[in-house]
Amino acid sequence: MTNSTFRIRRPSLKDAQAVCDLVAACDTEDLGAPDIVLDDVLDMWSGFDLDHNVWVVEDTDLSLIGYAFLEEDSEEKLFSYGCVLPAARGRGVGASLVKSLEARASELRNTTGVPKRLQGMIPTLCEDAVRLFEAQGFAPVRYFKRMGIRLDTEPAAAILPEGFTIEPFMKGRDEQAVYEAYVESFADHWDFAVPPFEKWAEKTQLPTFEERWWLIARDPNGEVAGFALGRMREDLLFIEQVGVRRPFRGRGLALALLQCLFRASYHAGQMLVSLGVDAANPSGAYRLYEKAGMKSEYAISIYEKPFTLLSE
Repeated sequence: MTNSTFRIRRPSLKDAQAVCDLVAACDTEDLGAPDIVLDDVLDMWSGFDLDHNVWVVEDTDLSLIGYAFLEEDSEEKLFSYGCVLPAARGRGVGASLVKSLEARASELRNTTGVPKRLQGMIPTLCEDAVRLFEAQGFAPVRYFKRMGIRLDTEPAAAILPEGFTIEPFMKGRDEQAVYEAYVESFADHWDFAVPPFEKWAEKTQLPTFEERWWLIARDPNGEVAGFALGRMREDLLFIEQVGVRRPFRGRGLALALLQCLFRASYHAGQMLVSLGVDAANPSGAYRLYEKAGMKSEYAISIYEKPFTLLSE
């Protein structure tokens, strides 16, 4: 897609650093600080269809001023994200990216014969993005909080129920058991779609994956009772998921897993730890993270638009 002042094209791996810089600039404007590093882009792109589901916007001087991607989360749910360089806002870049996302959603609906739900993630307080999405027929469906903690002193040691242990994940041994615990733990979460085992396990093959940041809680019989899956970045330890299987809830395992990750991060010299949480999660996750000492940093809104079958 072309415009008199910008051009939308497909990216290549050579664009990864420029995309990282662009998203960081948008994060700083909209959230107060950057929330991305180059490895994040490379990890995501390793699983993306760059030729069909990713777009960059090039200005007349060939610099990047916009970016968007679409991820096929399940047969009927599509997840997307996009951003526009603050200095380039108001020129129609965001609207063009949304049209590209919608066109791809329509194409996937027509190709598969399955209705789609296109979701988009935007900063809750970014009024321009809210107006754009609502003008295009998107509606808010969920709100998430980003929470963080700075470890100024050594965190307290975890207290585990008698007979339970916490240990690092081991590749080649724990994939299936942790996957099954993940599916069970998140089954009652909002909009959860069970990923194929092979796709879920891909993250353990990424160059940035380190076993020590994936912790497993085991019951006295050695079964996986819970887990905390983290990823160390240049700027912080990001905890991607914390889960406890239903039979083991209410025993303090989630808090113990968090405390173990906090201590490990502190001893590795990384004092910042962060995660995202569904603000309406019925399991009380938000309260758990507050109890662990984490504080809300900003809010994210999920907007959604349906793409029904043409005959409906």
